[in-house]
Amino acid sequence: MAYYRIQLNDGSSRTLQAVRLRTDASSLYLEERAAGDWRQVFSNPIGEVSRVQRRFTENDGTWTWLPERLPAPIGVRAW
Repeated sequence: MAYYRIQLNDGSSRTLQAVRLRTDASSLYLEERAAGDWRQVFSNPIGEVSRVQRRFTENDGTWTWLPERLPAPIGVRAW
């Protein structure tokens, strides 16, 4: 599972572990797989999210946080 850092407009941040990141027209969701179904780990209105980062582990064991692009909402065309 990947680690995500969610930074909110109020200056707070949360670091969470999840399998996938998805959005809809109004919210950001982090989800994990449980018993063959998706279970929500975190959700927040997308307008309150200032930045999303994903943690990558380097070959030497150190961590690097890289910006994560938000996926297009389901049912919305990217073109």
